[in-house]
Amino acid sequence: MHPLIQKAIYHLKSNNYRGYFEEMELIVPVSMSTKYQELKGFFVAGIKNEEYKKALEEFALEIDKNLYKG
Repeated sequence: MHPLIQKAIYHLKSNNYRGYFEEMELIVPVSMSTKYQELKGFFVAGIKNEEYKKALEEFALEIDKNLYKG
């Protein structure tokens, strides 16, 4: 797993959403920036529940998977 993804997930598990987005900002590919901005918009709107946290983790893992495709 990419170190930035590891750090982002660590922040997420610690309920540090700002830290999550700071790490993700450095690694999100242009092709996934629309989805990233959508997810970040929920954070700005104040949504922080378990379903949202799970969506953020899945997004990070999807980016990690895309990084190591091949």
